[in-house]
Amino acid sequence: MTLFSSNVVFTALLCGISLVAVWIPFQRGLFLCLRARAATRRLSREQLRRGLETGGGPRESLALLLARVLVESLQEGSDQPREFVRDAAKQYALGEYDAHYARVISMYANLLPPLGFIGTTAGLLVLFVSMRLSDGTLELGALALALLSSIAALVGFAVLEGLKIRLYARVLGCVDDVLAHERAAATRAPRPRRAAATG
Repeated sequence: MTLFSSNVVFTALLCGISLVAVWIPFQRGLFLCLRARAATRRLSREQLRRGLETGGGPRESLALLLARVLVESLQEGSDQPREFVRDAAKQYALGEYDAHYARVISMYANLLPPLGFIGTTAGLLVLFVSMRLSDGTLELGALALALLSSIAALVGFAVLEGLKIRLYARVLGCVDDVLAHERAAATRAPRPRRAAATG
């Protein structure tokens, strides 16, 4: 094996490793964004009613989780004000979304820039070695590695963070829909009569 071919193989191997290192968290973050999108789908009043009757599964939608919390919290005999229960249920649903989706997506997104920087550093090391060997092909490969890993990592970071922001707007819409359905149901429901005071 000649020196030229071994240098090309070495540079290609480093490029592959740096791109795989960036691809893995990016791909996992994208899959989590898809799961978050499915979990934050908006449900109609009829879909919520059917979901409450059948029970939720392990990947229950956020709308159904919020509806279930509201139904259980606003049962007969509850002495808590409805607005307090609605606000607490909203905070609970947002906390669940944050714990299962938003924080994890941020974790994957925040892994990308350091991994890109590691790829850039490896490319610069190869560049310094290639300058010592006076190999123009290896220099170009090293520059490609340095730039490609940085660009891939920064683009991946921007994509995941942008999706996270869009998903948060979707979560708020989903939560607001469920609360609007509950308010509409509360205004249509007959109010319980108070017992007349005897005296």
